[in-house]
Amino acid sequence: MILGMPMPLTTNASSLHAGLIDTAAGSLVRDAEQLWPTLSRLEGTYPGFTSWYWNKVVSGLSRGTRHLFWEGSLDAPSAVAILKREGGESKICTAWVAESERGRSLGRRLLEESIEWLGEARPLFTVPAERYAEFEPLTRRLGFVETTRIDSLYRPGVVEHVFNGSLTPSLNT
Repeated sequence: MILGMPMPLTTNASSLHAGLIDTAAGSLVRDAEQLWPTLSRLEGTYPGFTSWYWNKVVSGLSRGTRHLFWEGSLDAPSAVAILKREGGESKICTAWVAESERGRSLGRRLLEESIEWLGEARPLFTVPAERYAEFEPLTRRLGFVETTRIDSLYRPGVVEHVFNGSLTPSLNT
């Protein structure tokens, strides 16, 4: 359905809603494609990120179970969040802020928007050990509670701090 075009008389509210979701999902998939050149460097931090992004995130955007928020332009974002709301799980999968933009509250704003979209005051969230000190003030401010630590969850020998729930070790989240 093209927005702004007259609806055929046989269109009902649910098909209109489905058309709007399809349009929004298609737009988010295109946005994901434009964000990729910036996000691709996360493969170095999270092995398997490329496969996860294209197979899980992009397909989830199409189904409405994943969402993206970003600050700045699509071709040079200042910050990006990737969210998952599926199978009873609400998770902030990725929270990334460009190094040059850190300390300007972009991460806080992005996480607050993420919490609102997820509909969960304390969604599942993980932070690698080397970024823990950087995220600690923000997680505390948002009321996140560290519930466990998992060694080698995403990278061998690296502890991942898990907030607000439990997480089964898997690259498929």
